Amino acid sequence: MKKTILLFTLIFSFHLSFAQKGSVTGTLLDSLNKKTTLNFATISIFKGADTVLLSYKLSDDKGVFKINNLEIGTRYRLVINAWMYNIHRREVTLTAAQPNLSLGNIYLTEKTNNLNEVVIQSERPPIVVRKDTIEFNAESFKTLPSAVVEDLLKKLPGVSIDGDGGIMVNGKPVSKILVDGKEFFGGDQQIATKNLPANIIDKVQLTDDPEAKRRDPDIVAGNVPQIINLKLKRAIKSGAFGKLYAGGGPNKLYEAGGIMNFFRDTTQVSVLGYSNNANKPGFSIGDVMRIGGFSRSGVNSTMINSDGGFSLNGISFGGAMNGGVQTSSGAGANFNTLTKKGVKINAKYFLGYAKTFNEQTTDVEQNLGNNFIYTNSKSLQYSRNYSHNIGARIEAKLDSLTKLTIEPAVSIGLPRNTGDLSTSTFNTSRDLINDGKNASRLTGRNTDYGLSASLWKDFKKVGRSLNISVNISQRKNLSDNYNVVLNNFYNPTSTNSFDQWRDNDIDNFNLNLNANYSEPISKALSLNIATSSNYLDNENALATFLRNPSNQAYDIAVPNLTETVMQSGFKTNNRVSLRWKVNKDLNIQPGFVFNTIDLENKFTKHNGFGQHFTFFAPQLNIRYKSLNFSYSPSFREPDVRYIQPVANNTNPLFVQNGNPNLKPSKTHQVNLNMYKYDTQRALSYNIYLGGSVQNDGVIMQRTIDDAQSPTPGKQTTTPVNEDGIWQFHSNGNITKDFKGTKRQFTISAGYWGNYNKSYVIVNGVRSESKLINGGPRIGGRINLNDKLEFGETYSFGFNKSFYEDPFYNNLNYYNHGSDTELILRWPKKVVWETNYRWQYNTQSITEVDNKMAFWNAAVTFLFLKNDRLQLKCSFNDILNTNNRRYVYITENTARDLRVNNIGRHGLFTLTYNIQNFGGKVGGKETLFRF
Repeated sequence: MKKTILLFTLIFSFHLSFAQKGSVTGTLLDSLNKKTTLNFATISIFKGADTVLLSYKLSDDKGVFKINNLEIGTRYRLVINAWMYNIHRREVTLTAAQPNLSLGNIYLTEKTNNLNEVVIQSERPPIVVRKDTIEFNAESFKTLPSAVVEDLLKKLPGVSIDGDGGIMVNGKPVSKILVDGKEFFGGDQQIATKNLPANIIDKVQLTDDPEAKRRDPDIVAGNVPQIINLKLKRAIKSGAFGKLYAGGGPNKLYEAGGIMNFFRDTTQVSVLGYSNNANKPGFSIGDVMRIGGFSRSGVNSTMINSDGGFSLNGISFGGAMNGGVQTSSGAGANFNTLTKKGVKINAKYFLGYAKTFNEQTTDVEQNLGNNFIYTNSKSLQYSRNYSHNIGARIEAKLDSLTKLTIEPAVSIGLPRNTGDLSTSTFNTSRDLINDGKNASRLTGRNTDYGLSASLWKDFKKVGRSLNISVNISQRKNLSDNYNVVLNNFYNPTSTNSFDQWRDNDIDNFNLNLNANYSEPISKALSLNIATSSNYLDNENALATFLRNPSNQAYDIAVPNLTETVMQSGFKTNNRVSLRWKVNKDLNIQPGFVFNTIDLENKFTKHNGFGQHFTFFAPQLNIRYKSLNFSYSPSFREPDVRYIQPVANNTNPLFVQNGNPNLKPSKTHQVNLNMYKYDTQRALSYNIYLGGSVQNDGVIMQRTIDDAQSPTPGKQTTTPVNEDGIWQFHSNGNITKDFKGTKRQFTISAGYWGNYNKSYVIVNGVRSESKLINGGPRIGGRINLNDKLEFGETYSFGFNKSFYEDPFYNNLNYYNHGSDTELILRWPKKVVWETNYRWQYNTQSITEVDNKMAFWNAAVTFLFLKNDRLQLKCSFNDILNTNNRRYVYITENTARDLRVNNIGRHGLFTLTYNIQNFGGKVGGKETLFRF
């Protein structure tokens, strides 16, 4: 019944939005040279004497336009605007006898004077296309009173915005957003799009990025980045914007926070703070990146989960990364200014705190021919982490062609974790092989120091450029791991227990120098030389001690679990390529790569060894129109943690060995991608295929103790090298937009797929393994004048594994997923919204129900001018699903992982949005200005 209603809703909505009634067509030509077509002229449609824009169209590259969905018997007024031509007006009325009217050739006269054009205000065209600029009249695209610039941009034809706020215009990425021709908040795009109110914008202007053209004279027109300039109705010299919110709910749930931005001329200050125990981020990742200043001061690590939680530079901003329920708090500030000499200075500080409770259940099924091993583990983890992040960025334009950037950064993390792990292992007959309990405690201190500087030099000769950068980083991770373990083994029966302290200190130093030089040899040829040199000095010190029963101190050393690895030396990566511009559509860029590795590895107990390798291989890039192909080789030494010869025994049922005999891996990477945007049809499609073939790649060799062993069921993994590891991924998508002044509809379809060929080695049985997964996805979204929004997505996936040796059984399962969203803004000042997510998979490791549904709903009441005050009543996880589930295949194993969530809960949150720009001084309205 639900699917029937959903299908009916989509069909009915589509019918309402795009039912054909009648049409008007015509061809625009120059009145003197009647063979000259007028391309990309704007045809605005008004109803009778009405001054409200009904619709608009652009003429295509042949000067032809067609206006659909016009009513029979209604008088329409067409206003035609073309750059450098006089305005042309015409009235038309469709009849039942002639519903599709052809106006034939329409001749426009060229302007003959340089006086400013007189435009009737009520007939301002929604779009004006000039030689190098597309200009949108903001008033022609109606938005809600509380709308920001991003809401306005979404309504513009050819403009698309992804979930992360990235903007594409006619298939081209946006490189800059200016406000009245100047950078706003240090040039951060989304500061303007997500905070400036739409109702202060007069025009939106689009132009090509001249800097991109200068750096790459051969860039294809369809790939030239765009610059958006927001022309304001009135200049803004100072002001503030942001929001304050606070809320609570049953079971002592709460959330509170504030984010404010103050600016005056070229100086901006941002502050933010939040706290909640509702397992959610205090702000979106976009707010933190932009207003928190992380995007301007550098991000070296990012984690995002499916529920919207995220962490940056090791700082959790709310929402547990690996599941569970989290309480989080944070505060920070960002300063940005532009000096009189044109130097940009940015500085930020952020303090974060997160407390997480994670309850995880994992069921594992390992197939071994006619036998199976089943493992069930239950983990309870309590963690607390304090983190500090300090960063700065200085950007100086030494002259019109030279730019210097310096970025220092410091991150400090103080993790504190305690946990209890219970594990049970069963054989094919479901007889218990072993079980164990592991109580753990960890205290640590992680510090990262970094300094990077880069010099970009463009030369007067177009295409010649030099870029030099240096990066210095020092990372120290100090951790103390305490484990109290009791393991029981059956048939034969034995017990194993210990209480140990594992002290692991990691100190890594890296100095990296990069240089890239481009030189145009001729109009068709250009040379590129790139080199990178690394100096490494890494140390991994491990010491293990047992607890002394006599004095309860950890002072009994365990020599075979104690070792220090010291790695130092140099690596280089050198690339030379020659780009040949065959014609305007085709570029071919062959080249070669020369890599070297010279490292020494020393141990306190084991014999040291050196790693001295050279690697030489070709590389190739081909670009034909919107199609790009690349082949690139790489060469990498094994990580220090893999060559550590001491086993990790913190879970004695699953021991991890190191292997100092590992060789460097050699990888051959290929990529093929195409992106195309059809401006006239508002149709975009893309396809991507990428993959790698790796030799001497690292896989895990596994041994499982048999029933005759003193420790039956114990598993030990050791990293080993293998050739012929293949990893390929492909995805594609096609999207069609239907945009009108009051109705918007988007439909999309796509697919994804992965192919992985590797090897499984268990108890000496080696087999080639192939894992294939993927599936299609479809979706659609409709927006009826911002009163009703409805979105639906559906995806299907398959997961299959195949093994060369019959010792292993093939595995496969399927999954389905759908996501439905409905937003209704009715009556005025009330917003209803709901989201329903459904998941199903066919994997049957356990007796757990494979169907999972998540349902959230909310109603928001709007108050004050421009809806600045909002009261939101949200109800989350109404069906009380209370966990998250992940099923996947690795090696010869199917895994079913379930993690706790906050469960059914409600919150009542009051939010006050602040948008003050200029205006009078004094009174309550200036409370947040300076």
